[in-house]
Amino acid sequence: MTRRFLWGLLAVVMAFGTAGCGAKETPAPATVSGQPAGAQKTGGEKNAGGEAVTETSASQSAKDDGKTYTIRIAIVSSDSHLHNTVLNEWAQEAKEKTNGRLILKVMGSSQLGGERDYVEGMQLGNIEMAQVSSAAVNGFLNDFSLLSFPYFFKDYAEMEKVFNGPMGDELFAELEGIGIKGLTWFSNGFRNVYTKNTPVTTPADMKGLKIRVMESDVMIATLNAMGASGTPMAYSELYSAIQQGVMDGAENALGNIYSDGYYEICKNVSLTEHFAPPGVVAISQKSYDSLPDDLKEYLTESAIRFGKMEREMDEKLQEEMKEKLEEKGVQINEVDKQSFIDATASVYTEYAGGISDTVKVLAEEELGKSFN
Repeated sequence: MTRRFLWGLLAVVMAFGTAGCGAKETPAPATVSGQPAGAQKTGGEKNAGGEAVTETSASQSAKDDGKTYTIRIAIVSSDSHLHNTVLNEWAQEAKEKTNGRLILKVMGSSQLGGERDYVEGMQLGNIEMAQVSSAAVNGFLNDFSLLSFPYFFKDYAEMEKVFNGPMGDELFAELEGIGIKGLTWFSNGFRNVYTKNTPVTTPADMKGLKIRVMESDVMIATLNAMGASGTPMAYSELYSAIQQGVMDGAENALGNIYSDGYYEICKNVSLTEHFAPPGVVAISQKSYDSLPDDLKEYLTESAIRFGKMEREMDEKLQEEMKEKLEEKGVQINEVDKQSFIDATASVYTEYAGGISDTVKVLAEEELGKSFN
């Protein structure tokens, strides 16, 4: 995935959207002319079905107070990633539409720590804003773990149904309860198994493979149910672990596999599409509350637009990523997906007890999920 390609696709999607219309110590939070600043949360995506979101000029909707508000956006991925590309475009628009009053500063490549640090930092007000995987929120709000259940989403349309519906609203309301305001959802794509040597097409092929997984009980249980030995490990240690044979492979979205160079050491990608935990773009309630009303209005409105744009781009990029990986000598393996769905069904009954009845009912109503 090249930056030129990403920016080209970004321009196309933006044009389409317009036409369709333990926490670490970190530097001081957002500043307002030298004074601490902060920022607040919106519910789930409100403009479902592709409705245009009315754009507003923050500089026109309220009197300019002459202050500049700087908000850092913490994110673990690098500038080559789609998430960063969209956030940087958002930052550029924010500066233009607010006449330089709102500065969004993208802090990529884990400059402000890891995703758990971001969540804790937003609670404390030490980190103003962040993009984190929903899996990173699991340790704070167990209902978010449902988004990491195996095969919870079958396609991008189901994601939109949740993000724009009552379940998305409920999850963002829970975030607000811990001092964080959810602004929008990003797609992290569907995660697939990739291995150094062994092609995987059925659960039987996973037997004996040590596969790195995020530190989530649900995710570990899922990889074990798929036949592998699901093993949590820091992502920063994974590349060398696969090189040295400590791990046989891992699982991730196609874009991450490509942008992080895993095609150099793993020549098999199997399209299991077993997880699709979304990204959560959120802001510290303290930071949000410190903004004047017109900048709050711009931030919440623009978040919905850029979230929708990122998800559309992510879906369009999937075939491109397959082609890019194949060009690097990677074998893309189709799998017997139903056999993996059947193998992981037990995860729902095993872990459903930790999910609130409210969210389970919404999942049943919106996606037809069963927890019996």
